[in-house]
Amino acid sequence: MRSKETTVEKIELLQKKLNARENVPRLGYRRNVSVYELVCYLNNITGCYISKNFGPIPVFIERARNYINENEAEELMEYYNLASEYLNTIEDCI
Repeated sequence: MRSKETTVEKIELLQKKLNARENVPRLGYRRNVSVYELVCYLNNITGCYISKNFGPIPVFIERARNYINENEAEELMEYYNLASEYLNTIEDCI
């Protein structure tokens, strides 16, 4: 089992990776692009986590997973894998 400190460090690292310029899907911050929905769910989770408002997180985790499952895209697989790792880690932590 992973220590709480190690888990927190992993979460912080994943949060940085998910928003790093080299990892965010092309045009991922544009509302008229489909993947914007996923980017927003992940960033909503991050905001709730940072503010210790854990209640909404499971809802956003479910929505993010649904998005990934319903929107197959080979060019987004690396981002999806990173997002899935983040979702699993957050879920284990809360």
